[in-house]
Amino acid sequence: MFDDCADEFGEYAHEEILQALVLSLLTSGDLDQLCDDADLPHLVGDDGTPVTITSARVYRDAGVMTLDRGVWLELSDGSVFGLTVQISRRPHSEVTLRRS
Repeated sequence: MFDDCADEFGEYAHEEILQALVLSLLTSGDLDQLCDDADLPHLVGDDGTPVTITSARVYRDAGVMTLDRGVWLELSDGSVFGLTVQISRRPHSEVTLRRS
């Protein structure tokens, strides 16, 4: 187990890593490209302009009042979404973190 990983992700490693992964995915490219990569249709506004992600932050940084982990998304069409990482069951054994 890498101590720096344990310190970074703490007791809630699963939630923290999934939250970071979603944030990274949604901020790594534009929404149109992400839709292309997933073979999904593009989001467009009423006027035909592409909808973009204007802000993506983890709940803590967005000031969302919850103990859950998640990502707060604001889109250019004015819509706002919270993508929550909520654990339903903890692992049966200790989790070891490793850098690739």
